[in-house]
Amino acid sequence: MSGGYVLCEYSKIKEYFPEFKDTMDALEASLRSKAEADWAPLRYGGIYPQSNQFGKTTILPGLFVGMGSVQLVSWNQWLTATGHQTIMQGRGTGATIPEDYMVGLAGLAFLDTIRVSEIKMQISDKKLPRMNIEEAMAYEKPAIIFENGYVLDEETGFDLYGYVLSRGPQRIKLIGVQLNRVPNKLQVSNTGAAIA
Repeated sequence: MSGGYVLCEYSKIKEYFPEFKDTMDALEASLRSKAEADWAPLRYGGIYPQSNQFGKTTILPGLFVGMGSVQLVSWNQWLTATGHQTIMQGRGTGATIPEDYMVGLAGLAFLDTIRVSEIKMQISDKKLPRMNIEEAMAYEKPAIIFENGYVLDEETGFDLYGYVLSRGPQRIKLIGVQLNRVPNKLQVSNTGAAIA
């Protein structure tokens, strides 16, 4: 079934959802194939890319802005309004993923008190259906793992909307892999600094 997802404890993904490895492997393979085609003649260099290679890392928050269009330097943000809100989007012009980056999105995790009862996403012109996640409030650190991951291409729009129940701190972490065409952009910046 396309567009399916699983709710689970973030700390128990590997234990209770062994298919997650298959999902991540397929997502990364798809992302790498796209990057090799789009960024040729660069080749995949993994975590430690060399000259003429693109690199890989976990998804970094600096590619996104949170509520109020503030660039994220960590997954922490403050939800300032209730009701239907844009809670995260690409930080490039027009809410896009910045040039030279591609993201493979396998899911997301709420790392503290969950203040959102529904989410929905839009990737480019594709609107994904609403997900009622009230059930996730029973979990300590709930995660939503997508049956099939999503590729967020460079310069492609990304919006994450939520129905916010209460104002306050919220840590929403995107789960997946990120490819970087110019790894030096990541290596020369300080930890916690905004990605240029």
